[in-house]
Amino acid sequence: MLSTSDTVRLLHVDDEPDFAETAAAFLERENDRLQVETASSAEDALERLEASTVDCIVSDYDMPGRDGIEFLEAVREEYPDLPLILFTGKGSEEVASDAISAGVTDYLQKEGGTDQYTLLANRVQNAVEARQSATEAKRRRHRLEQILKTVPSCVVQLDRDGQFVFANQRAVDVLGLSQSAVKDRAYNDPEWEIRGLDGNPIPDAELPFRQVLESGQPLSDARHTIHWPDGTEKVLSVNGVPLFDDDGAVESVVCTLTDITDKRDRKQDLEETERRLQLALEASETGVWEWDYETNEVALGDTPERLMGFKPGEFDGTLSAVLDLIHPEDRAEVREQLKQAVETDDIYNGEFRVIDADGDVRWVSARGQPIEDDDSTLMVGIHHDITERKERERDLRITERRLEAILENTTTPMFMKDDEGEYLFVNHGYREMTGLTDAEIVGRTDFELFPEETAETTWANDRAVLQTGQPLEVEERVVINGRAQQYLSTKVPIYDTGERSDPDTPVAVFGVASDITDIREQEQELQRERDRLAEFASVVSHDLRSPLSVAQGRLKLARTTDDESHLEGIESALDRMERIIDDVLLLARQGRDIQETEPVSFRDAVTDAWKMISQDAEDGNLVFADTDERDVTITADRPRLLQLLENLFRNSVEHGSTRSQSAVDSAVEHGSAESRSQGRTDVDHGATSSQTRPEDTANTGGVTITIGATEDGFYVADDGPGVSETERETLFEAGYSTDDDGTGFGLAIVDRIAEAHGWSVGVTESADGGARFEVTGVEFT
Repeated sequence: MLSTSDTVRLLHVDDEPDFAETAAAFLERENDRLQVETASSAEDALERLEASTVDCIVSDYDMPGRDGIEFLEAVREEYPDLPLILFTGKGSEEVASDAISAGVTDYLQKEGGTDQYTLLANRVQNAVEARQSATEAKRRRHRLEQILKTVPSCVVQLDRDGQFVFANQRAVDVLGLSQSAVKDRAYNDPEWEIRGLDGNPIPDAELPFRQVLESGQPLSDARHTIHWPDGTEKVLSVNGVPLFDDDGAVESVVCTLTDITDKRDRKQDLEETERRLQLALEASETGVWEWDYETNEVALGDTPERLMGFKPGEFDGTLSAVLDLIHPEDRAEVREQLKQAVETDDIYNGEFRVIDADGDVRWVSARGQPIEDDDSTLMVGIHHDITERKERERDLRITERRLEAILENTTTPMFMKDDEGEYLFVNHGYREMTGLTDAEIVGRTDFELFPEETAETTWANDRAVLQTGQPLEVEERVVINGRAQQYLSTKVPIYDTGERSDPDTPVAVFGVASDITDIREQEQELQRERDRLAEFASVVSHDLRSPLSVAQGRLKLARTTDDESHLEGIESALDRMERIIDDVLLLARQGRDIQETEPVSFRDAVTDAWKMISQDAEDGNLVFADTDERDVTITADRPRLLQLLENLFRNSVEHGSTRSQSAVDSAVEHGSAESRSQGRTDVDHGATSSQTRPEDTANTGGVTITIGATEDGFYVADDGPGVSETERETLFEAGYSTDDDGTGFGLAIVDRIAEAHGWSVGVTESADGGARFEVTGVEFT
């Protein structure tokens, strides 16, 4: 019979379109399961058959081209089982005979009125049902044939006396007999020793085959034991169906016999396993559920009900009730996932929040599997409470976000590189260090970002961590935008980056780089200070020892001889010691960095420095090299510039050579020192006669000092004896002096002041054969 939901696709062929459309309308009204399409010719109908599926055809007889019989013959060639009803206004015995010969399903003559459509609709339904019945019968016969070949149980046929008239090959395995031996026995043969599962003999009238014979009804899963010839007891499951003769009487019984001996043994094991499984499900708060697609009934096991806070039987047991328990924010997604699983006959797998009977929110994981059966509408699955796992995941995400925030926002540069040297991650501090963006760093190597020397060093250290699997702390010199910086890098191996993992071999390197450039520079400066202190200690211990020895000796003589003339020697020695101490202190102070600089008039600085020197100098003359008295302005710490100039001037005066009186007088009076001093302008008109004692001019020569500016600095030159090339290398060392009365610190002070300004100082021979001190690197404003 047709199901009330089945649609019958009907093709109505008639060369009168109006009649065909009218008939279609009446047929669909008569039976709402009919879906009618029309065709105006046999050719059109054959094309429709190729393009779509049709359950039945209604065709006119008298049509242009192919008539109804010819159309029927064409249909039978391609669709031998398709129902075709000849519905014609031309009725005759000859037409009916031809139609039946061609294989028509039914024959109906057109009449006036609408009752004919009711009759036609019934004929169509009958024809379709007959075809379906025939198809189903054929399918059943085919299925039976397959079952007999493939079932894992024996199939036997018994006559009314219980004698075996047929047994398939499985009978040998199940009954423990050969084919011939089986056919020689009856079902109720005493040798089988048939007993019930309780061990009691089964009366002949209650044997399975006898029940089918007497009742004429099928029998399912009747169980009893038999004994094989070797005495082995077997448990059989018997299914029996009656076979009827033409008069409707049961003539034989077909039985399937399945050996379930192992199944019986396994049943106890299964029951024990199920008991243990139930305990495990309860312990892990996992439960089972079942959902019927069509009825939307949901059955929850004891565990889900308990987890949700329901008492046994309190849950409504519908899909709507389940959805009402789901958190409103998750409900639509769960409904859509279930719908998708049903439509695709696929596994449902989801995680969502539920609100239990107490109003608490809990997380659950549900997984459902459709039952693989064409007639089934069920999905069965498991339900697991994952609230604690979700809470741990939430805490982990919070921790990860905090760590990411720390890594990202810390000012200390941090990075991660894979085992090929490509950057996987850098933080804000690293971007600040390099001046590059994430897009410019991530995915690249140090060889693409830094000079080769830097990249070679960092990659060698990275490889050491990857190869040894041990952390490494190392100093790395990194050149960024042409500026060298020193970093203390701590690098550790990483075995899992989230994208790759290897429990035995590092797949990446994580590093933290601390900028220690200032620290190393401070250490270097501190070392220089230590060297200076050591230098000072050495010089002081050496240079103070001589005048101290003189003073001690003179003091002893004065005490023993009462000769006061020794006091002058003591005073002279003490004066020398005082000068040495003052110069050592001054030299120590000059080693510090320049704190403040300002524009300084070079001419004014020279003038002020010379005033300080000329007060103590017994003889000397200072001139500028510029004939136009041009002044320049330099950037310097003025007090320390004055100290530099004073020491250069004092050096020239103290180490200048003695010359003839006429040359001195000429320089003092006229501001010239023979041809070598022509064109120079004296400081304060070159007059130093007020500082020169007339009584000494006959025995003392004066030195002429020339000072001038260069392109990047200035020079101080004199016409003294000069400095030999061998002495120039040690001239600026503290304590070095060619003058027995000198402290040896003057030029060392000059060198320290120049270094503090970022200048350089050197010595060459002057144009007059004396010493020329050149200061370079000076900034003019």
